[in-house]
Amino acid sequence: PRLLRPPDPRVELDSVTSLAKGLLSDTKDLLATLKSRFPAEGEHKLDSLPVLSMSALELANIQQVAALWRLSSDLQRYRRLLEWLRRAGSGLRALEPELSSLQGRLERILRRLELLV
Repeated sequence: PRLLRPPDPRVELDSVTSLAKGLLSDTKDLLATLKSRFPAEGEHKLDSLPVLSMSALELANIQQVAALWRLSSDLQRYRRLLEWLRRAGSGLRALEPELSSLQGRLERILRRLELLV
């Protein structure tokens, strides 16, 4: 029998990065849809998002495993938010396809992260 080689972490990390970019794009699309369907006065802001407190040169010094666990934890919170939106009521039922797409991509990222850590 042929032995399976363990996945290459670089390939897995590239896959996670690609999926994360897609998730960001899908999230921006959902935000635009929400703004158009549920207009609110004033400007929509995402002030609660964390700010990267280091320069790009310092990124190479990040402990990979710790960073991946943090990313996984943040994505778990995002998963709970999507689940809450799906249960939020009849006003958001029209957004079910977008929410399902986001959740599917999120689940794929989380599975890839599990392989990396």
